[in-house]
Amino acid sequence: MVSPEPGAIELLRRYNLALNYAINKIPSLDLRNFGRVHNALYRELREWFDLPSRVAINCYRDALAKCQCLEKQS
Repeated sequence: MVSPEPGAIELLRRYNLALNYAINKIPSLDLRNFGRVHNALYRELREWFDLPSRVAINCYRDALAKCQCLEKQS
């Protein structure tokens, strides 16, 4: 059995925190499209959660998709 790298585990922990933050922030700011979400969250996710560029983009992209899905369900 292979143990995950400690750095990878830490990145996943930060990603999870950032994802929860973005999922809460998107509806509170009434962000509905990719460009506005990028402008509002990219720097915060990079700086506050120390995410690499591509991971920050994937994070807010996942959060936006989740928010849009939840909006359609209600």
